[in-house]
Amino acid sequence: MEKPKIARILLFLLGMLLGLGGVLPCQAQWPGPFSGKERPRQGGVYRRPLSHEPSSLDPARTTDVYANTVVNQLFDGLVQFDKHLNPIPAMAGFWEASLDGLRWTFYLRQGIRFHNGREVTAADVVYSFQRILDPALQSPVAEFFQYIQGVNAFREGRVPHIEGLQALDPYTLQIVLTEPYAPFLSVLAMANAKVVPREEVLGREERFARHPVGSGPFRFHRWEPHHRIELQANDAYYEGRPFLDRIVFTIIPQEAESFTAFLDGALEEVIIPTTRAQEVQSDPQYRRYIHLRKPLLHLLYIGFNTRKEPFTHPQVRQAFNYAVNKEAIVREITRQGSIVARGILPPGMPAYNPDLDGYYYSPRRARQLLAQAGYPEGKGLPVIDLWTSSQKVTTAQELKAYQEYLAEIGVRVEIHQAPNWQAFKERLTAGKASMFRLAWYADIPDPDNFLFPLLFSQSKMNRTFYQNPVVDRLLEQARRETNYLKRIAIYREVERRALNDAPWISQSHRVFDYLYQPYVRGVELNALGPHYIPMKKIWLRSKPDTQVQRER
Repeated sequence: MEKPKIARILLFLLGMLLGLGGVLPCQAQWPGPFSGKERPRQGGVYRRPLSHEPSSLDPARTTDVYANTVVNQLFDGLVQFDKHLNPIPAMAGFWEASLDGLRWTFYLRQGIRFHNGREVTAADVVYSFQRILDPALQSPVAEFFQYIQGVNAFREGRVPHIEGLQALDPYTLQIVLTEPYAPFLSVLAMANAKVVPREEVLGREERFARHPVGSGPFRFHRWEPHHRIELQANDAYYEGRPFLDRIVFTIIPQEAESFTAFLDGALEEVIIPTTRAQEVQSDPQYRRYIHLRKPLLHLLYIGFNTRKEPFTHPQVRQAFNYAVNKEAIVREITRQGSIVARGILPPGMPAYNPDLDGYYYSPRRARQLLAQAGYPEGKGLPVIDLWTSSQKVTTAQELKAYQEYLAEIGVRVEIHQAPNWQAFKERLTAGKASMFRLAWYADIPDPDNFLFPLLFSQSKMNRTFYQNPVVDRLLEQARRETNYLKRIAIYREVERRALNDAPWISQSHRVFDYLYQPYVRGVELNALGPHYIPMKKIWLRSKPDTQVQRER
């Protein structure tokens, strides 16, 4: 290939990668005297808590961070994120793109094998992406791939294959888009875009969801429902065998229980409960552990079901926003674990608007809006059900605060806790909850990954059932726009309109606040959060005797 063509391709790719620049470098600097001076060692079992059981380990079906935490260790995709969230080679050793951004050619590495021993080919990528777009699967991420040429004809059943997905030979994949799609390369690094083996999926999808077969650094070993999921090192991994022998994900809904297990040496990492944050900061006994904090691309919100009364009225939704003192909740309850949200996009995300004021605490304004909606002093309002699946002590305190603030304007709220994440998700999907506490973690460092899933009217992740034709049009326009400044302006307009429509209360943005055992090394943290930590890089400086005994 001649050098001028290479130069043009590299410039185009650089533009695509940096077109939504602005995400702050997110690599956590590993503390301690051993940083950069130790030689990584093989062996050991890494025990990691999950607060909820995954609903599925099928990449095309996952919607929750609990599943993605595991899926990212079992499967690989065409590309992956580096420590600064730039897309870099994974299964695809390199790629090239046409200058108009429509034709992409990926060259797969040879010799990559699924855990069943078969070599990965370009046909597997075609199958994996076409499966996501199959209407029968109802994949929650199908809209991320809708710009591939021929998708509509395939989804309507007029053709058996997607025209824009072609395996040119066993190691060459071509993807043709109908229009430029700015986040495209980052989308291919999502957990949902992993490559799966057809023979393990076809006709046995329910089994595959519980016994997955990928090509990642770790292989699935077993899943004990409501207890733990175990993975084993993939000795044949194309990048080389990971350092760890095994990963054990333990399902522990209670943060306090996880924290106690960590202090007892039964876990290698743990989130610091808000109730213990000050203690960890001030008590010398915690200095033996490694403490990492990092703001995440995350939003915690209290959603309204806009299809159910009284939330069909924008004034009611606005009133609820004014009625709640978010600053006090974050300051007094969540404390060091989060940052007050002014809008939707978190700090560090491109298009984040630091000048956005958002809603402020004003019971007087809330009462005025309720009266305008026909509910003076809350009269005529039904009892509002507020749902959560979280078993954190601070979650109960948060929701009690919402209950009390809303009572001040005449609104009665009943708090309900779903028994687990799956039951909670089913209730949300069916539209049975009037209000709910939910979090969104970005899968890619692009505002499209926040605003499109949560606000686009046809998105399966739109749990509020929010509909605004202007917002839909702007979101689709932003995906086509390749000019960075114009995209930013569009997303800020989307955020402004959505805030005015108030489909939820934006409460806070989470801060990653974890403790690690002093012998843990190689943790590479970025702003996507704990579910995107590449565990293939983690190693243990020593293997404590207590761990050896417990895991035998």
